[in-house]
Amino acid sequence: ASEPSKLWVPTTVLQRMDSSCDRQLHLINSLVEANEVEMWGVTLQPQVMAVNTLLKELADTWEPILPDYQASLDCQLSSDAPLVKADPSQIWRVLENLLANALKHNPPGVHVTLTTAIATTPGYVRCAVADDGVGIDPSQTASLFERYRRGTSISRVRGLGLGLYLCRQIVIAHGGEIGVETSLGHGAEFWFTLPIAG
Repeated sequence: ASEPSKLWVPTTVLQRMDSSCDRQLHLINSLVEANEVEMWGVTLQPQVMAVNTLLKELADTWEPILPDYQASLDCQLSSDAPLVKADPSQIWRVLENLLANALKHNPPGVHVTLTTAIATTPGYVRCAVADDGVGIDPSQTASLFERYRRGTSISRVRGLGLGLYLCRQIVIAHGGEIGVETSLGHGAEFWFTLPIAG
């Protein structure tokens, strides 16, 4: 029997195939999770926690990744931010998603700021992830957190926009609110609130 012919594939092609598989797996997982959230809601394991500590840990974790985006990250955390009642793993997911969006949906060189403050709504702390990037058309902001929406200004990034939908479900499950302040060419600030402990 003759030997099977060998096929040589360039490394760049294999890398693209690997990235494509990763994106598809992430999308499938997001779809499954979105369906589970719609059916069963968000499961929380709340505890009293310092949101400032969580944001600092997030910044430290993402610091090695920033050079890939030529990005910079700054923390402006309120020294008097009170403890909150929240599920740290779920809030980590919200923060990580918002930070990832700020990096992926903007050109290289974006500057991102993480902030905490006492919310204008009594009894809540406000957390925010702001960037100085391309911004979003304000006419689209009302639907950004819907299940299958994604801003046209960020259409170069593949995905169905499930991340913001899941963020909204998590924040609402905590009794908080989530929103965005933005304009084209002037960056975006995604914010959410969490109830103060006690």
